[in-house]
Amino acid sequence: MSTETTALDAQTTVHSGIRSLHDWQIELISQHDRPVMTVNGTTATGSNAGERDVTVRVHQGRTWIYKVWQSDRGTDRFHLYTPVTGRIHEISQGEADLLRSVDWEERSASDISRLMLLVAPFEEGGWSFPELPADARVDTPRVRVLMLNPTEQCNIRCTYCYYGGAYSETRPHQTASPQADMVKAAIDLFVTGEEKLESAPRAVYFFGGEPLLAFDEIKKAVLVLEERKREVGARLENLVLQVNSNGMLLTRKMVEFFIEHDIYLNISIDGPNHDRYRVDRRGKGTHERVRERTDWLAENWPDYFSSRVALICVLSAPLDASRLYQYFSEWPAAHRALAWDFDLLLPGGDQSYSDFEQIFNEQRRVWDIFVRSHGRPHGEREQSGRYHFAFSHGFLHRSFHRVLNQPGREGGARLGHLLGMQLIPGNEYLVLGSDGTLYSSYEYQSPEFAVGHTDRGVDPVAGVEQLAMFRDAVQASSCTTCWAAPMCTVTVPEAPFRRADSADAVMEKLTAKRARCMSERENLQQALRARVDIEDEYGDEALEGHRDDWRRQRTEVARVDPFYA
Repeated sequence: MSTETTALDAQTTVHSGIRSLHDWQIELISQHDRPVMTVNGTTATGSNAGERDVTVRVHQGRTWIYKVWQSDRGTDRFHLYTPVTGRIHEISQGEADLLRSVDWEERSASDISRLMLLVAPFEEGGWSFPELPADARVDTPRVRVLMLNPTEQCNIRCTYCYYGGAYSETRPHQTASPQADMVKAAIDLFVTGEEKLESAPRAVYFFGGEPLLAFDEIKKAVLVLEERKREVGARLENLVLQVNSNGMLLTRKMVEFFIEHDIYLNISIDGPNHDRYRVDRRGKGTHERVRERTDWLAENWPDYFSSRVALICVLSAPLDASRLYQYFSEWPAAHRALAWDFDLLLPGGDQSYSDFEQIFNEQRRVWDIFVRSHGRPHGEREQSGRYHFAFSHGFLHRSFHRVLNQPGREGGARLGHLLGMQLIPGNEYLVLGSDGTLYSSYEYQSPEFAVGHTDRGVDPVAGVEQLAMFRDAVQASSCTTCWAAPMCTVTVPEAPFRRADSADAVMEKLTAKRARCMSERENLQQALRARVDIEDEYGDEALEGHRDDWRRQRTEVARVDPFYA
């Protein structure tokens, strides 16, 4: 007779002098974001939201966390990913069936013993994420990315925009702009002259609203940045300046300034779905105007276009990979751009993932293109339009690199990182609001994400508190029994629980988190499949180009100390 119970009690994180979530909030998260465990004798099994197969098992007091899949490329091969060690193993169909089975009461010890060696179950009830030091502070911010909004006004009204009213806890479209002294103060925080940061990858991004509505303010900010660099003697060897725009307002004067100051330009164009979401104030599509300006730019400044201009495409429902590929492959200017960047919306609620299966099916088609492209040598593959299209999908290259380059682990429940977080909020991103408030999130420019003000600098505790509350939520949630946790990229803005949240707010955020987790697990599962399929069909040497890219990133560029170091 089976009974059902929720897995494992929540663990409360205590930070001396740092605000964390309330106990009742932690309990609420634990109740509603955990695998429901089916108990059968001495074994309890469960799966995460959006998954049907068993991925967590408690057997004879030990916790097993794993992922099993069958090849979908015409073979009867089965594989097992064991996050405790970071390894992938080929297993028999019988072993796969056993790991998926609910009933282990009649199984002999010999049936289970080999699987125990592979999975390496541990005594604890789930993953243990790193504690924040009780004295954690950010007295000396080391900002990697500074986001400046020269205006919060926009000339169009994208229906999926963070600032268009579809998302809670963030600002609306408005005409406000930060004052010049606020911009200078933010730049002073970014350009410190600290030697440790000189060769680190860093960036100043101009967002909005539509930043080209405030082109004069962009010019002033760039000149202030260059003056600040001269004042402190900063080299900033890997600094990128970038404007993110819908492109409709581009003029010759703007382009010449961008060229003179080596500024990258991202132009947003959503291909077949563009006019469905990217509309003007009258609800009319904007595709033709964006494309005309893009073609104009490519025609008149071909060198700049090919070396500094990227095309940004938001993937949205209904997603059709074939139509998307056809659109960009048949557009001559697109082939001359520096890069394409296709990515899904971050979930501000489950409305962003209203049709999971349709989206996931289309993503799998992209993964298949990616795998098959490895039949070509690395250099030839890099020139392939199909490979370029597939690897331009952010969900693909992020998850594939995580799978391919994850470090080996020695077993046990303790993880050395907190999902996708590397730095305390306020260091990774620093966003300047129109009133001088400094935020740790571009998406959520609300008081809960404030980390200071330009008139007093970064609050040394605010970002630590944001991270502490995030950790509380992670440690109370399904993350503790999720097979994807060691490779997960979810960060604070994607699970933005706050001490001030009501019970209803916690539940709303849990809905959004579960949607984000479903997407993350899907991406990482496809990345695991892709790695195995590439090795099986084309040999391990087909992966060397990806490993070389990763090694260059890790060894040639200095990194800022992570919070858990």
